Amino acid sequence: MITLFARLAVVAAAVELAGATVIVTAAMAQSPVKETLAYSRETIPGIPPGGSSGPGGPGGGPSKPFPTAYLIYVVVQQGTPMAATDACVCGKLYAATLKRVESPVVIERDPGVPAREKETLVKKTADDVYQVELRRPPVADCKEQEKEKPAHAAGVTVYLTSGEAKWRGWAERIIPLHPARAM
Repeated sequence: MITLFARLAVVAAAVELAGATVIVTAAMAQSPVKETLAYSRETIPGIPPGGSSGPGGPGGGPSKPFPTAYLIYVVVQQGTPMAATDACVCGKLYAATLKRVESPVVIERDPGVPAREKETLVKKTADDVYQVELRRPPVADCKEQEKEKPAHAAGVTVYLTSGEAKWRGWAERIIPLHPARAM
């Protein structure tokens, strides 16, 4: 594996050959973000709204009485202090914070039937794992952030800071989990 300094030396040598001056910026530094994992969980009602006339009630159309829960995790290089500012989830911008969690991250497959089956969301790692906590409701669409670098419309982009450096964690898709049943 080539270290960051070796990569910069190669870049410096290549640019020096072209007769230019090298300025090292944070953009050339290697990101401490190793992986971003995103999951969603729908909550389904115990009794369909509107009685038995079909999905979603009398009109027959789909109904979503409960908001989708998003479980988002960012794995960063061990010992790197990290904070989140925002997260773009499916085109909607949320204010976000980070909460450090232990790995592995394991949850009940079906929250209504505890201790039956479990799902591992984040494997055991020596790196630091943070859960991204979204503040509801979404504050805007992700259009402003997309001007700098497009966010994944169907996925997740987490906007992170570490000291003065700014980083992003991307998950190209959100993996749906087994739905939870409302009690």
